Amino acid sequence: KIADRLHNMQTMDSMRPDKQVKIASETLYIYAPLAHRIGLYNIKTELEDLGLKYTEPDVYNDIARKMKETKEEQDKYIADFTQVVRESLDKEMLDYDIKGRPKSIFSIRRKMNNQNIPFEEVYDKFAIRIIYKSAQENEKFIAWKIYSIVTDHFRPNPTRLRDWISSPKSTGYEALHITVMGLRGRWVEVQIRSDRMNEI
Repeated sequence: KIADRLHNMQTMDSMRPDKQVKIASETLYIYAPLAHRIGLYNIKTELEDLGLKYTEPDVYNDIARKMKETKEEQDKYIADFTQVVRESLDKEMLDYDIKGRPKSIFSIRRKMNNQNIPFEEVYDKFAIRIIYKSAQENEKFIAWKIYSIVTDHFRPNPTRLRDWISSPKSTGYEALHITVMGLRGRWVEVQIRSDRMNEI
């Protein structure tokens, strides 16, 4: 049902506008939360973004345009940020991979609403993932070691620390999430997890 709904959402352009809004609203209300609940995060994100595209097209297009305009700058920012961290991780001889990704349009919109702020003031428009290889018995130790390396360079926001390694989410999700003040005074979310946790 969820795969079918995703396909419907991806191919709704030719439908009547009232039908689009009805299906998109239902998707945001039922299908996206269901996908989230069973751990289909990529599908949840796409359902939410497509839902917003049809329920609030002006808002969706405005955020999409602003993200496109700032994409080059964001890519450069992620590269500069990860370069600083890489040098220290390499010194520790860690086996890791760093990925940067922009936040979804829907989650940026939710932040703007919840905090009553414009697009420009949403502070963590992207997240950086550090995925490391480790024997299972050392996973926790290495996660905190990476945390310590990141926070040596960038000041963490103590209210934004999430330790789902010590106590995993009910879905089985494990990771360390921190938000740090990155280069040029911008907040960045950093997610730290082993490749086993990432696979799960």
